[in-house]
Amino acid sequence: MRYTRHAQSGHAPLCAILLVMPQPAIQLRNLTKSYAGRSVVRDLTLEISQGTIFGFLGPNGAGKSTTVRMMAGLTQPDNGDALILGRSITTEALAVKRTIGAVPDELALFEYLTIGEHLGLIQATFVIDEETFRRRAAQLLELFGLSADSEKLVRDCSYGMRKKTSLAMALLPNPQVLILDEPFEGLDPVMILTLKQAMKSAAQRGTTIFLTTHLLRSACDLLDRYAMIRDGRLVAQGRSDELSRAGVTLEEAYFKQFCAPQSEGMEWLG
Repeated sequence: MRYTRHAQSGHAPLCAILLVMPQPAIQLRNLTKSYAGRSVVRDLTLEISQGTIFGFLGPNGAGKSTTVRMMAGLTQPDNGDALILGRSITTEALAVKRTIGAVPDELALFEYLTIGEHLGLIQATFVIDEETFRRRAAQLLELFGLSADSEKLVRDCSYGMRKKTSLAMALLPNPQVLILDEPFEGLDPVMILTLKQAMKSAAQRGTTIFLTTHLLRSACDLLDRYAMIRDGRLVAQGRSDELSRAGVTLEEAYFKQFCAPQSEGMEWLG
């Protein structure tokens, strides 16, 4: 009865003190996607811990939006898989969608529904009780400056209002994982700051946030970790605090990977 003896002496046996590492919130495993014979995402592998704000960076056409769409279950990979909270997007897409909030590159809104009715769709989809829905909806409409426009049809909304509606929809069910493609695009500086503060608060409560952005200065004080992608392949990744200790900004790290083409021969411009 060796186990009993250890327990009585206050010491656990070796097999009982093995540490169980927490499961990553997001795992991308050799994720691959092609369109019309062109590889858009190539063998992408990443692991992201719970409560991390993760920036997925790269130039236009690098494969960021396609990766987001696969993670959100909006398109299937050709090969590989993504696990969101341990669930596969290829075999458990519906279960994945119930645990995430997503804002893809194309805002999937209905022209003839109001802003408020869009939030109601989320209530029905995630089965949010009426009291909780009313409280959260009112808070989100206030947060994004949409309270006075909640009865406005989406067809009459500006792009910025559509983006804020999509963000409110993503946040409403209080998801464990947020997947956001260019969340700052179309927002004014005050709203960008407001959204960043909301993201930080959510991450402190354990929400994992995966976002793409070209606004590197807005992201530099937000991201915990980052990865950079070019032509569908991962070319760099690291922690933001490591850049800070090295005296390097996120912009500098980005430009080191993606040098701008020279404008030689275009002296006529301007």
